[in-house]
Amino acid sequence: MASIYFIPRRINDPPVVFRGMTLREVGIMAVTGFLVGLLPGIALAVVMGMPAMAPTVAVALMAGALGVGGTIMRRLRRGRPSSLLYRQITYKLASQGFALGGERLITRSSVYRVGREPRRKGGLR
Repeated sequence: MASIYFIPRRINDPPVVFRGMTLREVGIMAVTGFLVGLLPGIALAVVMGMPAMAPTVAVALMAGALGVGGTIMRRLRRGRPSSLLYRQITYKLASQGFALGGERLITRSSVYRVGREPRRKGGLR
């Protein structure tokens, strides 16, 4: 009977798309950078009287967010499982009282003692 000697550990991991980020992370960084850049872009468009300034600034900040965000994500995830960052964020939000997607995480800790009660001298077991 033949056996499998090589089973890829990361077969179900999403592929790295750009600067160490997966497609989901690239999308999050791009949308966040665009929305953050849209506010100053609209302000500049109104002040300068140039409507094209809003999307130009938004796209420039989106590119900056992708560059900086990729570097930060790569440093945070180096040598760790890909889901660790998401779990840490979920745990921090749950410990503050926010539940994502109906998940309930255990956020309190206590000391548990496992074992028997101490025996008394001369007593039966």
